[in-house]
Amino acid sequence: MEKLKRFSAALVAMAMACGMMVACGDEDTTDESSEVATTSAAEEETEESEADEEEAESEAEEVEAFTPQYEFSGYDAYLMFGDSQWLWGNWKPSGYVHSTEWEESGGTDSSLYGYGVDADITGDGEYTVALTKASIVGNDTYVNPNVSLDGSVPAMGAEGTVVFCIDIVGLMDGSEVSGNNDDGEWVNEAADETSLVEGDNHYNTDTIGDYAASDITCHVTSIKCDGVEVEFDESKFRYGNIEDNTNSYRIEIYNSYGTTATDPGFDPLADIAFEESLEVTFTIEGLGEVKTFPETSVFGSDEATDDTESVAEEAVESVAEEAEATEEDAEAEEEAAE
Repeated sequence: MEKLKRFSAALVAMAMACGMMVACGDEDTTDESSEVATTSAAEEETEESEADEEEAESEAEEVEAFTPQYEFSGYDAYLMFGDSQWLWGNWKPSGYVHSTEWEESGGTDSSLYGYGVDADITGDGEYTVALTKASIVGNDTYVNPNVSLDGSVPAMGAEGTVVFCIDIVGLMDGSEVSGNNDDGEWVNEAADETSLVEGDNHYNTDTIGDYAASDITCHVTSIKCDGVEVEFDESKFRYGNIEDNTNSYRIEIYNSYGTTATDPGFDPLADIAFEESLEVTFTIEGLGEVKTFPETSVFGSDEATDDTESVAEEAVESVAEEAEATEEDAEAEEEAAE
């Protein structure tokens, strides 16, 4: 966004300069006082433009690059989210780059990357997952396809939510499913069957996990938008093996397609709004001693670019090129009309 600001400031400065050149051409060259006034105005406008550019550059320096976490010694927990316009979208864990699906894609599908700040669940305790303005824009040189409507980087502020959950990959063994019974009570019941298969459940979501839903107890303790606490009724959140076609234990804070849609624990349109970050802290119990997962090679040790600034630069350059092309097309149409 900072580079977009500088690009916009430059366009404004160019436009003002052109306007002043035209104005000078219409004046009487013998009118010295008018020339002095025009020169003074031009200098002031130039100084203001330079000040705006310096301010934008200063703001850009303050934005820290984000390095995603790809390796987890325990279970990968991530914040699944889409705002009211399905933007600020994060639909995969950061560790998914080690999954079979990601490897089969060749690593070229941007929808298979995570764009959040995940938590490494290594035992019972309290953890925090998040989305930030730095994390959401991209990963491994790929721009997040669900970052914003106008292509701006960083993303414009999020307002409201349609999906707001935490998934913890690899926990569920498929033996139980979670949902409302005939009396409307939230329960864990034995599953008739499972679609999960044998295999490595560290990063894959379609393999059999290590726990039944009833083994695990989670509670959301804090939700923050830009560091400010959001009030909520935690008793209305839902926990367990909610989507039985994955091994992820889910904390359903709000889902417009789930049980929480009809009785949410907060106002999903009014209470969730942020520009810098969304953070959720939760507790988990029942894990006992977490097993040791097989070692995996470090992702991108030689090839991946973890610095999100490079992603932002590519996106800004793309937007600038599109703006220039649009301006050239407009000029061509004007010339054709004349």
